[in-house]
Amino acid sequence: MKRFAALALALLVSAGVQAQDIKIGGLLETSGFVASLGQPGLDGAMLAVEQVNAAGGINGRKVQFVNVNSESDNTKTVSAAKRLIEQEKVVAIVGPMSSGSSFAVVDTIEKARVPMISNGASRGIVLPPEQKKFTFLAPLTDVVVQTAMLKDMQAKGIKKIAILNSDVAFGTSGRDSLEKLAGDFGVQIVAKETFGNADTDISPQLTKIRGSDAQATVAWATGPGLAISTKNHRALGIKTPLYLAHSANDFNYLRLAGDSANGVLLPSSKLYVTASLPAGDAQKAVVEGFVRDYEKKYGKLPATFAGNGYDAAMLLMEAIRKAGTDPAAVRDAIEGTKSHVGVTAFYAYSPTDHFGTKPESVVMLTVKSGKFELATAQ
Repeated sequence: MKRFAALALALLVSAGVQAQDIKIGGLLETSGFVASLGQPGLDGAMLAVEQVNAAGGINGRKVQFVNVNSESDNTKTVSAAKRLIEQEKVVAIVGPMSSGSSFAVVDTIEKARVPMISNGASRGIVLPPEQKKFTFLAPLTDVVVQTAMLKDMQAKGIKKIAILNSDVAFGTSGRDSLEKLAGDFGVQIVAKETFGNADTDISPQLTKIRGSDAQATVAWATGPGLAISTKNHRALGIKTPLYLAHSANDFNYLRLAGDSANGVLLPSSKLYVTASLPAGDAQKAVVEGFVRDYEKKYGKLPATFAGNGYDAAMLLMEAIRKAGTDPAAVRDAIEGTKSHVGVTAFYAYSPTDHFGTKPESVVMLTVKSGKFELATAQ
């Protein structure tokens, strides 16, 4: 009888272990200056987890998503990552929306050997890949989107441009990337200006750009700075085209920039223009399904950053499904992903490519009457 009781207890304990939730961590900022990106990112990640759990979880186990709000602070992001790894024992992490916070946390991730898919868009976050083996990206990267943007300029005969960037990691990384790429498309940078991420007036920098012979201006930033630069650009009567970073493909930008946004150009994911995509586009059905499910759950249309969070969570869960819950095996499975069709992009990683997103994921958008539309000249 004692033997039977001991066996029954062992089976119950074993069943409890088998049924234990799989924990995925999140470092998504729901307060502070990146909250307008982090909250949609969290909403997207939570939707992904909800969908996987509704379909039976991963190999019969439910997924638990544990997000720690870093308050858009780099130091707090590092503390949050340590908490997720050491206390919550997460298998993998959906990383910050902020490039700066992503850079700040990479050392912690690599030392702990727990995979993270960051939502920062600076390629430097994962470079060089042989030193950042556990760090990957989900968003469209600066090189991918800038290539689409420079091709658009090339088609329009634009040969001289000015760069206006914010002083945070996303802005400076984007500027550095554009400086390296421009020459390949016959484009010369004739003016460079930087503004503070908290600046409320960028007119002095744009006045200098207006005095140059630039045929177009590229503004590279996140948050309110893009809307402020757009308004100041219009107020100064600058008639040459204004190109924006892909971070402008956000409803908050439209709200803050108002009528000034009409006519801007930006590289983007396909999230806002699914109705204009051809029926054969492999992302069309995926994006339409995401938009439908997101609107049903949250009562509003998703921002681009929601798609980033959704993709990062789905990529992690797909890797866990293939590899189990050992973080090193999950890392290998992410790196072995070759054909994931996501909301933001087509994803294919490799030992030398932790960016993931492919060029065919990008379209050029403009704004008309306060709405995003496909630009006529691609």
